[in-house]
Amino acid sequence: MTGAERRLIEDRQNRNAARQLVDTGIAQVKTDLAARGIGGRIKDSVVEEADEALATGISIARENKPIVAGTIGLLLVWLLRNPLGRVLSRIFGSKSDVVQDSDHNARSDQE
Repeated sequence: MTGAERRLIEDRQNRNAARQLVDTGIAQVKTDLAARGIGGRIKDSVVEEADEALATGISIARENKPIVAGTIGLLLVWLLRNPLGRVLSRIFGSKSDVVQDSDHNARSDQE
């Protein structure tokens, strides 16, 4: 047997061994997919990542309570800006009332 023939036999053995590994891997993937489909895997992955993000958010919020409280307060003020503006204008008077009063006072001074 020549060196080329020996090398050909070794290469075929290596190829067959590699092919057997690939076939085993493919069979394992098919078995796993049959047990639990791709949709279920995606759902589990998304739920797991959302849980991790929520846990991280809660951890950060616990460490930064004043910042979180200030942010929530500012959001509430922004959301209630129109009703708060109406209340404040009733309490302190609106700018249009101030302008009308100053125009009335200016006319009274001229007369």
